Amino acid sequence: MTLEQTNDLQRVKIFNALADEKRINIIRILSQEENCPRCTDIGRSLGISKSNGSYHLKILSDAQLVTIKREGVTKYVSLNTDMFKQYLPGFLATL
Repeated sequence: MTLEQTNDLQRVKIFNALADEKRINIIRILSQEENCPRCTDIGRSLGISKSNGSYHLKILSDAQLVTIKREGVTKYVSLNTDMFKQYLPGFLATL
């Protein structure tokens, strides 16, 4: 597989991940946060269940748009700004 094909596969993952209003709202929330919120806080902000929040965060994580770090039983989520700069420059400013 060439580098170009690898980049195209990543683009497909990114656009599939962003093809949902809840996931765009998650990105919006994260872009406005200074600290890394807990995954449960994201779900509460959107009024969705824990399992639904986990589902959406997993899709964003698989697309490498967010990073999820575990500390004990708590998971914290943050934006992977490098991925946005590489594939979607200027996108975060539009939120």
